[in-house]
Amino acid sequence: MKAFFIQLLRVLAVGYLLIYFSEHLFWAQIRPDDSLANWLSTWLAYSLAAFVFLTLLSVFKVASKWALFLAAAVFGWLVEGVIVQTTYEQLPLSISFTGLAWHALISVMLGWYAIPKLLLQNSPFATLRVAGLTGLGYGLWAIYWWVEEGQASSIAEFATFSFLSTGVLIFAYWLNNLASKHPFAPSRLAIGLNLLAFLLFFVFVTVPAAPVALFLLPILLGSAIWGLWKTRQTPGEPFLESLTGTIRWWNYLLLLLLPLSAVAVYSLAWALDLRLYTNWVLYIITTPLGFGLFGYSLYQAWRAKTTLS
Repeated sequence: MKAFFIQLLRVLAVGYLLIYFSEHLFWAQIRPDDSLANWLSTWLAYSLAAFVFLTLLSVFKVASKWALFLAAAVFGWLVEGVIVQTTYEQLPLSISFTGLAWHALISVMLGWYAIPKLLLQNSPFATLRVAGLTGLGYGLWAIYWWVEEGQASSIAEFATFSFLSTGVLIFAYWLNNLASKHPFAPSRLAIGLNLLAFLLFFVFVTVPAAPVALFLLPILLGSAIWGLWKTRQTPGEPFLESLTGTIRWWNYLLLLLLPLSAVAVYSLAWALDLRLYTNWVLYIITTPLGFGLFGYSLYQAWRAKTTLS
């Protein structure tokens, strides 16, 4: 029972930190249709996807960044290709944005991997650097919403949203680090129930809304899982074991530079009345990068297996 509770806490913590980078940084505001029930249901959905992500890391003993990106791709396509159907809206570019270009690249590679790895160094400079740069990017992205009618938040509203959501993020990082000291080994029953939930949702919600998903999603997920299976013997310590250790309390607090720098950028842009389509900068960079990293990750998987054979 204790092991189950610890694993549940870890899944919920990872679920929130993925929400933070996938949803909070993306929308950068409280939307009109947001509510406590909506937030809780989104947290549950992300936690289910986080469970799949963590299970893939555990089952395939993911120890390389390329394999990690493949697992991140599965997470991204579960969110955008099952829970919502944006993967099929503007093919083929929508295959990358946002499943690969945002969820895999930003939410997982930055939010789940890079930031915790730097936190474990307990280096003030490293933490301040990643928090400051992330906040800079967040602030620049957030001003894009000003060009959308009725989407501009005041500086006070943006600051409140950013600091509160980041405060919860810090708690989620602490909780994830605490739980990571125990092995993540979900039962077959838990895995089966989770997959069944996704399968039922896919059949009764996703496919009726986007019939092309019936053919495209199995190819996307299948290719990523194939790559993970090929790299299961990759030498090195698995990330679920290496991303553990002691993080000083003050190092967590340094992450508050993220919302602080974002609010500074937002305030400066507000004072200058900048109306910029900063979203296009991100699209142009991350969309091809998502495709490229996924393709190269598959190549590395094939190459790793060839070497081992």
